[in-house]
Amino acid sequence: MTKIQQKEMADRIKSRRESLGFTQEGFCEEINLSASSYTKIENAFQKPALDTLIKIARRLDMSLDYIVFGADKDKPQKPSNADKVNVILDNADSGKLLYAAEVFTKLAKASAE
Repeated sequence: MTKIQQKEMADRIKSRRESLGFTQEGFCEEINLSASSYTKIENAFQKPALDTLIKIARRLDMSLDYIVFGADKDKPQKPSNADKVNVILDNADSGKLLYAAEVFTKLAKASAE
């Protein structure tokens, strides 16, 4: 793999991670990888090991072909709002979820009046 190909692969990973609403820190927790290792991958300083690449592909719902080679036919679709909400919910603690439920309840009551 050339340095240019490695950079393109890193860009595809970063773009998909961001489009799903993951922070680097949150994504590292999701795939059980240290932040320093992931940062090196995303900045094209280090090639990911195969098992790491598989974890990344699964969590980002991307094919290995697309990540490595950029094959357009394997390009993931733009994440839906539901995908983004699921990422937020997956990363939220119960206190934040309870607070959000209270806010939405108040908003619903206010709009009904």
